[in-house]
Order: sequence, then structure tokens, then C-alpha cells
Amino acid sequence: MALRPRLAIPAAALLFAAGCGFGGPLVDHHDSETGDDAAETGGTEGTDDTSVSSCGPSEGVVEWVIDGDTVVLESGERIRYLLIDTTEITNGKDECWGQEAKEYNSELVLGQTVSLEYDVECADQYGRLLAYISVQGYEVNRLLVENGYACVLRIPPNGADHFAEYQNLENAARQDGIGMWGACDPVPCD
Repeated sequence: MALRPRLAIPAAALLFAAGCGFGGPLVDHHDSETGDDAAETGGTEGTDDTSVSSCGPSEGVVEWVIDGDTVVLESGERIRYLLIDTTEITNGKDECWGQEAKEYNSELVLGQTVSLEYDVECADQYGRLLAYISVQGYEVNRLLVENGYACVLRIPPNGADHFAEYQNLENAARQDGIGMWGACDPVPCD
């Protein structure tokens, strides 16, 4: 099977993220006081193999974008983005801004090698791996919230470390009427 050509992150998204200080590189979960990596991230601490964590792959190529918050890797794993929720466009639903969220997600990750960072729980009740996704050093979950394509959805125990930051991103997008916050009435995730 031929790989799709690598898509670059849209320049506007990178400039917006760089100018606002959001959407930047993944947060380092390294504890500077103890020198230990956070065990709950599901990483591969203490090993030289960074291709697989205790939850699943640490990276992979996105073969299919299901919607704004779920993708399938070439290796077959279905990945559900942590701490966010986009409006529904599957199972007969077509909620406001759902197609736009899928298209934006596709522009960012389809055909790209992405990095996956896990949290406390590795998978959801549907068997999807739960992860923060990054591409070219930018966290896609964060970009989706920041640019008004996703709402914050925290399902404990996951998301504790990023929740306040994501809530601030959502509040700013709401206030500025960015994305679905300016296009949908009502916003489906309210």
C-alpha cells in the first residue's frame, strides 16, 4: 500500500499557535525534582525502545480520520483524543461544526507520523486507545480546542494535568467566537 504524501500543518495554524503560546510542543512530564518520568503517562521509562509504550504505540502514521477526535493508524489501532470532544458526524448524526472538525483534523494528521502520549487509563469502553496526539511537535488535541473545533471533555482519571490549560483555551475560543463558538447556535457540546 502506497503511503499518502506528507501533509504540512497549515501555516496559519502554526503561526496562530506560535503567536499565542498555545498548541506548542507536548508538555514534558519529567519531574525535575526527582529526575523521574511520570509513570502514569504510560511511557517507556527506563528502556531504549520508544516505539511502544505500556498502552500502545508511541507513534504511528494516520491512515484514516473518522471524525474530529478519532483516527485510525496504519497499524490498525483506533485512537480517541484525550480531553476533547468534537461534535458528532457518525452513526447518522451531522451536528454543527462536526464536518469542519473532521476536515481540520485531517489537514493536521492524515498521512502524517504522529506521536502518542497516554495518560492514566489507556483505553475507553469501546477499545479505542486514549492519547494526546502530536504532529511536528504540536499537540493536535490542544489545537482543536484552541481553534474552536472541540470542547473540553474530561473523563477522570485522565486529563488532570492538562484540564485547567484546556479549559482556558476553550473559554478564550468561546469569548472570541472562534470556530463553532461563533457558528453554532446552540453549540452541541454545551
